[in-house]
Amino acid sequence: MADPADFAARFTAYWQQPSVDGLESLLAPDVFLRAPMTPTTRDLAAGKRAFARMLRAVPDLRGAVHRWGPTDDGLLIEFTLSGTVGGAALSWDAVDRIVLREDGLATSRISYFDSSALVRAAVLRPRAWPTLLRLRRAA
Repeated sequence: MADPADFAARFTAYWQQPSVDGLESLLAPDVFLRAPMTPTTRDLAAGKRAFARMLRAVPDLRGAVHRWGPTDDGLLIEFTLSGTVGGAALSWDAVDRIVLREDGLATSRISYFDSSALVRAAVLRPRAWPTLLRLRRAA
């Protein structure tokens, strides 16, 4: 099996300066991606399109990894995402369940988080509505 510690290190480094192009260092071409408030995607190209929308909505998005642990087929990563939406600074905690293949790339990433901070930002800041609604567009 792939080394979960290596993936956790690459994941941590990626979130310091996330970019669409950097996703190849983490995700397999046939990756399955699911997260609240974004469309589920079934390959890297669709995942990149969805993530590009996220980065347009929250251009200063960053992640801080707190801890991770191995599973039978990959790892769980606990981290905090933060950025600015509609002029408001936001942060929310997430846990990603990652399934790894032998070469260390993820074949599945399911993200778990409470999206209420993002919903609250949308409700309280009408100028954020178009940005957040674009996140839900199909990939």
